[in-house]
Amino acid sequence: MPVVVSVLIFVIYYIIDSGATRVAKSGEMNMILGVWMSSLVLAPIGAFFTYKSNNDSVVFNAEIYINFFRMLLGLRPSRHVFKKEVIIEDPDYTRIPIELDELCNACNEYAARHRLTNAPNYIRIFTNKRHDDVIAGISAKMERLIEELSNSKDGVLLEYLNKYPILSTKAHKSPFNNQWLNLLAGIIVPVGLFFYFRIWRFSIRLDKDLKNIIHTNREIQERINNKSFII
Repeated sequence: MPVVVSVLIFVIYYIIDSGATRVAKSGEMNMILGVWMSSLVLAPIGAFFTYKSNNDSVVFNAEIYINFFRMLLGLRPSRHVFKKEVIIEDPDYTRIPIELDELCNACNEYAARHRLTNAPNYIRIFTNKRHDDVIAGISAKMERLIEELSNSKDGVLLEYLNKYPILSTKAHKSPFNNQWLNLLAGIIVPVGLFFYFRIWRFSIRLDKDLKNIIHTNREIQERINNKSFII
């Protein structure tokens, strides 16, 4: 990546330098300004990259930009649970079905209380200061169960784990964590409408995710109750 950026900067430098020098020789630009134009344009960029390199910045880390656009577009990575070669501790198949029932009840209660498929309140989206602790708790409980069940020797059970969604715990509440940015986005109507429909989309997706969690929980419970794979 540093080599690619260096070549790109050199090409830009050459284009600016040759173009500005040609214009200066024609008399349409001051000669000194034409000769130094490339340096004047690229000096701030060089200073920025120097500052970032001295602070061990991840400015050239492509993963940072990929994650940003994923967040902007609402794209999520898929879950990949594989069979472990070495298992230190087997899942507690007696306790897990009970916790899956509790997780199902929490999902049903949340969906019934919030009616996620309905159009959200425009003002509340941009004035809400609180995070959704309930969804964060559901996500944390689900991830703990997945982590424990990933120690299973049953391939079918592991395939069920891959059906669980990766929950976004904040995307359905407000556009930003900063309250002033939320208010500014809400006041500027075109921007506010974009975020409004984006959050509505995330709310509908969350409703589908909760139903998916419940359905997957029931499949895992049925598989565990079968007990044909448990040694």
